Amino acid sequence: MSDAVASKPRPGRRWASSAKLLTTGKVKTLRLKSAQKPQQRVYSQLREMILTSKLQPGEWLRQEQLAALFGVSRTPVREALRMLSQEQLVEFVPNYGVRVVPLSWEEFEELYALRIGLEGLAARLTAERATEEDIAALRKSLKEIAVLAEQGNLREYLHEEWKFRLKCYAILKRPRLMQKIKHLREHAERYLRLAYTVEGKIHESLDFHRRLLEAIADHDGAAAERINQDALRWTLQNAGPVVRKLEGGPAT
Repeated sequence: MSDAVASKPRPGRRWASSAKLLTTGKVKTLRLKSAQKPQQRVYSQLREMILTSKLQPGEWLRQEQLAALFGVSRTPVREALRMLSQEQLVEFVPNYGVRVVPLSWEEFEELYALRIGLEGLAARLTAERATEEDIAALRKSLKEIAVLAEQGNLREYLHEEWKFRLKCYAILKRPRLMQKIKHLREHAERYLRLAYTVEGKIHESLDFHRRLLEAIADHDGAAAERINQDALRWTLQNAGPVVRKLEGGPAT
């Protein structure tokens, strides 16, 4: 081995406790559908675990443990990991292994630039097209979200506030736009909770939703677009310093 290769820094390994996830109740394996291939089931489960941070950014994955976890051979696991690498959720480090892709300011910034554009558009069109029946349904959902905010239940709050926005966008009946929005939100999942590290942030988030609903009720498309974009910029602003710190860069 050459000195250049020998001196090349290797990333420290922080192994994921994949084999213990079942026994600790952190994950339940999905049932295999009759027409679903084993690699697709493993891919779907691992993807969900990564996006919800059950598998943490930077954790290394043992293929033999994952095979045991899902009750499959290593071949479906390798194929699933390749599929995840195409989504840039895991990365293969030559001669070293596979790990969950660490959080990145670059990815975070790009995700939110795209979300700001698409979800701003969706909010504007929603305000222009929402019926009184739509608005009544959204008011009911917002009351339920407000209860979760008061309880400080961040996990459920984030789940339900996203369902609220999906209900807004569903008014448009534009499946292509909805698919793109969902894809970006899924990949932003790993970053979202970082915006709520300071007490009171959940109520600031709720206020954006209240203002968005009022803009929709007033059929004010420009205001709805602005409010939705400001809400996404708020997440970028609040989570940004944390992401930079985790990445090892300046927290500015």
